[in-house]
Amino acid sequence: MTAAPTTDGAAATYGSRTHWDGVHALLEDRALLEDRSGARPQAAGALLDHMAAVADRLAGAGGVVMDLGAGQGALVRALAQPGRLVIASDIAAGPLAAIRVPGIAGLVADAARPALKPGVIDLITCLRGLWTLPDPAGVLTAMAGLLAPGGHILVQLWDRPARCRLIGTGAALLGKVLPGLTRPAGEAGPFDIDPDGLVALAAPAGLELVAIEDGAATAGICDAAGYWREFDALAETAAAARLRAPAALQARLDAALPGVLDRVLPRGGDAAVWQAPIAWHLCTLAPRTVQDRITPPG
Repeated sequence: MTAAPTTDGAAATYGSRTHWDGVHALLEDRALLEDRSGARPQAAGALLDHMAAVADRLAGAGGVVMDLGAGQGALVRALAQPGRLVIASDIAAGPLAAIRVPGIAGLVADAARPALKPGVIDLITCLRGLWTLPDPAGVLTAMAGLLAPGGHILVQLWDRPARCRLIGTGAALLGKVLPGLTRPAGEAGPFDIDPDGLVALAAPAGLELVAIEDGAATAGICDAAGYWREFDALAETAAAARLRAPAALQARLDAALPGVLDRVLPRGGDAAVWQAPIAWHLCTLAPRTVQDRITPPG
């Protein structure tokens, strides 16, 4: 799940179960990671593959993995394997009900109150979700309590906006064409938590940053439909807001988009294709050791 501006009145409370149920209800019939031809969005696919590869290394064979904010289940499907229990956790019940894969269990729960026994999870993943939470630090504290000995938390964060024009361009355009599209005051945006910010959020939970692995992708964009397909797969809340808009406003967005892309994106070898970049950090958190918690004398 990705935080982006939300239309006033579209949900009782931004980030609530009502909010996310509404978002996923609009998106459930749209294949955001795989269309009918079998091709998936380039950027979302690259990010998913990278996240799954790092998660597999951290989890090892078997064990228990929980994906926080699992949504429609793209990551948990990639992580499912014989001998491993994968828990798809989300505040929204709708998308979880559609995940019917052996070895995957759905958990409808508030991230701050996961309703699981402590010390049972080997790896917790959070893909495009930390900044959408009302209290990221509180959630990290709750997640730390779930970790089994030797467990880790893997969090994805976006790189700086200049390296993420694939999502930044669309978000800026949506804000201009749909004036009612606003993020509630005080809510974090997609670029508001960087690795240093994550360290600060994780410290009260007794967690430390033990590794960062960076990744990047470039999506080739031929037209408005191709751009929105890539954008929607990375920014579900913004995608839902666009789909709620009247057809005439959606047409205005499509008409304005090529000119915007010409101003902010380079063309590839084929002059008809814009190159839209996206970059991310995969941050691994682990509990500080007892020795780390001891402050050395004077």
